[in-house]
Amino acid sequence: MIQRIQTLFLLAVAVLSGLMLTGDILLMDNGAGTVFNISFPGLGENGAGVIQRLWPLTAIMALVPLLALSAIFLYKKRPLQMRITMFVLLLSLGTLILGAFYVLMFDRKIDVTLIWKVKAVFPLVSAILAWLAYRSIMKDDLRVRSYDRLR
Repeated sequence: MIQRIQTLFLLAVAVLSGLMLTGDILLMDNGAGTVFNISFPGLGENGAGVIQRLWPLTAIMALVPLLALSAIFLYKKRPLQMRITMFVLLLSLGTLILGAFYVLMFDRKIDVTLIWKVKAVFPLVSAILAWLAYRSIMKDDLRVRSYDRLR
């Protein structure tokens, strides 16, 4: 149901996570004129394609918008919707942690300077929005349970 606030939160999570699937998330310059990027397909060199596929990061980035959209349509099954929303929250944080891990590992091999893109903040914003959606779903569930007690 679109009038519920958690639907808007989950829709924003799906849009932000969907935007992560396009373009570069982070650029890394090694100082010698070579610029590397981390994007949905993996680690690549600008203009040269993908150097190494980052399958765990790719899988998580693809799952988050799909699960957020599926959670929107589970409004009649609030316990399942709450579990999926919590899973979306954990996957968003996992995207952030896994991305930081890959950047640190690449920085250890080759000394690079990071060029931040706005998309690097999207997993954190998605996690916050998923948490807000979870809280709203929980409030709805408590409200429905209190109405059931009155009957």
